[in-house]
Amino acid sequence: MSALPRSFRHIQVLAKQHANTITLGQLMRSTRSDTVSLIRQGQWLRGQLPIRFARRLDEFLQLPYVVVHNKHIKQVLDIYVETFESVSDFPSILTEKDEAEFAHLVRAQLEKHQAVARLIAEGYREVRMAYPHFRLDTFLDRLFITRISVRILMENYIRMRSPQEGFIGVVQKEMSPHRIIQELSNEITRLTEAIYGVAPEIEFRGNVSCTLDYIPRHVQFMCQELLKNAVRATTERHKPRDRRSVGFASEPAMPKVVVELQKGDVHVIIKISDQGGGVPKRVQDEAWQYGWTTADNDHEDEEDPYSGCTWRKELAGYGFGLPLTRLHAQYFGGDVFMQALPGHGTDMYLLLNHLKEGSPSTEEDDPSTALTVTENQSVNAP
Repeated sequence: MSALPRSFRHIQVLAKQHANTITLGQLMRSTRSDTVSLIRQGQWLRGQLPIRFARRLDEFLQLPYVVVHNKHIKQVLDIYVETFESVSDFPSILTEKDEAEFAHLVRAQLEKHQAVARLIAEGYREVRMAYPHFRLDTFLDRLFITRISVRILMENYIRMRSPQEGFIGVVQKEMSPHRIIQELSNEITRLTEAIYGVAPEIEFRGNVSCTLDYIPRHVQFMCQELLKNAVRATTERHKPRDRRSVGFASEPAMPKVVVELQKGDVHVIIKISDQGGGVPKRVQDEAWQYGWTTADNDHEDEEDPYSGCTWRKELAGYGFGLPLTRLHAQYFGGDVFMQALPGHGTDMYLLLNHLKEGSPSTEEDDPSTALTVTENQSVNAP
């Protein structure tokens, strides 16, 4: 990194300020579209967002030179600095016009943060190629926990300004996981066929009509990562050795990827099963670490001209899918489990808690609140 940001001292000061916590339940109860509520929420965000960004920036600036000098991670640092400066420099929000201008700023900054996860993943991969034993899991956990929290706060604020039927801010009532996964399965199947020339059928079983109150974008991300893994593993294990033989009767049928949905009293269970060979027991724990992947994106297979295709990276990712899926699931008290049968396949279980107002998943501390409290205690310590 060539120089510290001009706001370096301001970052240090705000990183040590007390940050107020808010549960999803509190956020839902304050989600109203009247002018007074919008101004109040804008004022709260203007005061709290800079503290949250300052804390992550403070950690960024303490990373080793080889990390922050990476071009992808430097891009993320620049995005965070720009958001910190633009929000903290914004004047007081007193009028309807002030609030409208602040909302425009928040919407613009949200757009700039779209690529953060991909940039971090690419940068971390490059760093670890040069330094294989280098690990940043704790830093990345804190970064992404705060990212989930901040995006919920910012997106909920934007949605307050244009209420949508069936939603309370970012939370959709009676959301259909089947509908979301069906759309994902169509996209992933098309992508897989474009890369390999063939793709497994995705079959739905169980209570496909089940619903729950949840954040659709979170479900889409988690199911996308799990489904991509299942489809890719199945395809790579069972694809025809000769692409020219695709569709011939002599080729055995490719096993299906099965998605099963069940609804419990407090959660919905999504089980995604494949016959992609499973994950060896010795590396199952590693699969939850950032940067671990079974895909080899560095070496093209000379016999398969599609193996080096950039589309394949889109399907395989950079090894951030499983840890980020678990982080998103656990954020509201859910979880994700792996049951791998080496030599056969893998069952992934995704447990999602209903996000109904007043339920433990919306009223009790989430990882972001716990992190904020811990950081508040550390900065207030004598």
